[in-house]
Amino acid sequence: MSNTQEIISCPYCLDLKSDLFAKENGWNIVKCRSCDFLYVNPRPTQLSRLNATQYGVHEGGVDIKERYVPNKVNEYRKILNQMFPDVWKPKREISWIDIGAGYGEMIQAIRSLSNANSRIIGIEPMKEKVDFAKKNGIEIIEGFISEDTPKCDFASAINIFSHLYDFDAFLQDVRKILKEKGEFLLVTGDMANMNNRKEFPGEFGLPDHVAFASEKHLKGFFERNGFEIISIKKTRIDNFFYTFKNCIKKLLGRNTLLALPYSSCYRDIYIRAIKK
Repeated sequence: MSNTQEIISCPYCLDLKSDLFAKENGWNIVKCRSCDFLYVNPRPTQLSRLNATQYGVHEGGVDIKERYVPNKVNEYRKILNQMFPDVWKPKREISWIDIGAGYGEMIQAIRSLSNANSRIIGIEPMKEKVDFAKKNGIEIIEGFISEDTPKCDFASAINIFSHLYDFDAFLQDVRKILKEKGEFLLVTGDMANMNNRKEFPGEFGLPDHVAFASEKHLKGFFERNGFEIISIKKTRIDNFFYTFKNCIKKLLGRNTLLALPYSSCYRDIYIRAIKK
């Protein structure tokens, strides 16, 4: 095995026993025999992972820089309106930190809904994304949560769960930056009822993505780390446009799965939780 890889136990329950679930880009996703959590094993080492996160390229040349997507702003605004009506309708003055902010689409969505005197900032480890966000007038901190990170009323993490090696530790970091009764929004995928690779409508994005949870796992993570869930919303992603994009990826030689629209049990899951 390469010295850039490590063998691990289940990130949710620590059981060592698992079965192969899927292969992609030379990496394996396994399913824990005890709790059904899905995770990459072996996975890139912490050092290898840190380098990829900062510079945007994984071992083997897998590019993870992505791109700025303006349509995401409208998508996020729609979800935020549904999940936080008590925050936007009175136009409360708030502080909000988006963790793993990328190019800043979520921050733009929050800004458009919040009081003009609110402080909405991001944290992002990839310099290229930080530079882009700053050029667009977005306040963003390069790096990770630290002792210098300001306290906030709200925090969010949009589609970064699958990137994290230790979600328990991450939630403890989030607790540290939240004020008393602060709230946290998590957006990720719900792998519930998924028994085989054919039921997932697209690419897993290995080895950039290393962990895949179901709703039961996410509830467990929140509960054991001192959060109470306020609300949960799920949306499907396998619409006609998503299927069309997968066809294009397939033509380009990408390792994606083609399936009929509206046929997958996979859902995006949005969880609003409060710090106990």
